[in-house]
Amino acid sequence: MSEKTIKIKNENAGPVLVSGSTLQFISEMHSDIGTCRQVNQDACCVRMMKIGRHSLILAAVCDGVGGLQEGDYASKSTIQALNHWFDYTISRNVHGKEPEQLMEYLQGEIEQCIQKQNRMIWEYAQEKGIKTGTTLTVLIILNQRYITAQIGDSRAYRIGRELCQLTEDQSVVAREIKAGRLSRSEAKHDKRRNIILQCIGMSEGLQIVYKGGYVEGEDVFFLCSDGFVHELEDHEIKELLKPELLVDQSSIKKCLINAVSLVKVRGERDNITVVLIKAYEEG
Repeated sequence: MSEKTIKIKNENAGPVLVSGSTLQFISEMHSDIGTCRQVNQDACCVRMMKIGRHSLILAAVCDGVGGLQEGDYASKSTIQALNHWFDYTISRNVHGKEPEQLMEYLQGEIEQCIQKQNRMIWEYAQEKGIKTGTTLTVLIILNQRYITAQIGDSRAYRIGRELCQLTEDQSVVAREIKAGRLSRSEAKHDKRRNIILQCIGMSEGLQIVYKGGYVEGEDVFFLCSDGFVHELEDHEIKELLKPELLVDQSSIKKCLINAVSLVKVRGERDNITVVLIKAYEEG
């Protein structure tokens, strides 16, 4: 299958479908400026390509950090850097590698790409005398394996038999919950819930956190900015995005729009972005 076009933020391009060794994948995304913001500082992409016997998927969500300047530039330029990496690095260097080699190669390459982008934004901010930054959550699927890369408090989830958050928020409230000083219910209303511990562009170095696993038939992966999860409980997310509802392009898009609309009705003021990828076994 030929490579698909770049999808950023609110593009209304059609779905992307790619076949793996035994799985098919379809994707969609939706981004909303929200009820109060003048600029959508979220950005996202989902890219898929078939390279020889390998099926490769890249998905990412960025959320420009509130309270800093030019968050939209930080998020959009990071997505552009990932798209460039996907087009001009990965597409030329996967041939001849076995799956185990390729997963290690992909992690090393995404590390270099993100660190380079971090330095670029940090130097840009230094030259302009400003502070800017963005969160970043990345999902890479290779055939039937996946890895995530995490900076900040955007999230990646997997819906299979249960809803599972694949990434850990790098935030003050997540740190306090982990230390037992704050409950999850308290965290939802804590004044520090938007304070993150690191982001792209705020310092010369990053500590990127990676996790990985295997993809099964009917798995749903989704990435989101934090505006999507503030007003939803886990069981509601699972119900809104359960695999059996996601049968084609229109149904996936409808589910994403309905979920975001519910979040807005409940009072969320931030930008809201979701990228969704569904795996299924054909036939």
